[in-house]
Amino acid sequence: MIVTLLVIPAALMIWLWQAQFSSKFNCLLNLLMVLVYYLFIFLSGRWDWLSYYIRFLLPIAFIIAASKSFINAKSLPLYSPKTFKNYLELGISAVVTLLFIASLKGYFFTGTPIELSFPLKNGTYYVAHGGNSPTINYHNTHPTQRYALDIMKLNVLGARANGFSPRSLTDYAIFGETLYSPCDGTISTLVNDLPNLVPGEKDRKNPAGNHILLGCKGADILMAHLLKDSITSQVGSLVRSGDAIAKVGNSGNTGEPHLHIHARKANTGKSSLDGEGVPIAFDGKFLVRNSVLFSE
Repeated sequence: MIVTLLVIPAALMIWLWQAQFSSKFNCLLNLLMVLVYYLFIFLSGRWDWLSYYIRFLLPIAFIIAASKSFINAKSLPLYSPKTFKNYLELGISAVVTLLFIASLKGYFFTGTPIELSFPLKNGTYYVAHGGNSPTINYHNTHPTQRYALDIMKLNVLGARANGFSPRSLTDYAIFGETLYSPCDGTISTLVNDLPNLVPGEKDRKNPAGNHILLGCKGADILMAHLLKDSITSQVGSLVRSGDAIAKVGNSGNTGEPHLHIHARKANTGKSSLDGEGVPIAFDGKFLVRNSVLFSE
């Protein structure tokens, strides 16, 4: 994580600052390669592990390094001789560009999304996994969870936790946050008695952990990894949008506290994790990785 988000960008900036290119075209090609990489990790990097705000240093770093490279390339010829090194740089640029294009695919979807209200309040919330591409949402390979979201809360430093990977549940900003119903609906399934796990431990036998399956708007909404004994309703209960229904915990197949939420077409699966996934939007917004919401 640190290597991808910090070490490689810093090394690329230093390289651009010091590089002696053979031609203006060679300079432009390498600038393009670095730019595309910066854009790729700006969009797809898990910045909540360090600080969400650090990502905004990338465009500043690129502008500084690119300006120095342009100055150094002023006196160079337009083209350089065709060499293996130049072809290799062209190939690397193409690969990085394709990765960037793959991440952009995640920002779009087909069909009509289920419109929901954002189910968390009182803080700044961050989408760690979300979108319509495995590049920015590992859930996307699962038919039911292809539009699933994993949501964290950011602390004042823009990080999801106090520390890189703490073992204390209370070090995670989202742990214990109240979950509110995202729509008017009826609870069809719930589990409320599974233990809260130490971060890093996983319960693979109960992937969703403590969870609620809420039927509304022709879909089933799953909210998973909830706090033990925090669900306040029963199966069959009618809840209204904005009702407090549970708290965020760390139960089930999860590495750390977060809220998992996804929607499927109603009654299309034998279990809570089966069925045909459908896109969801919160207050008209289709959320993807690095989306941030300020909720009161």
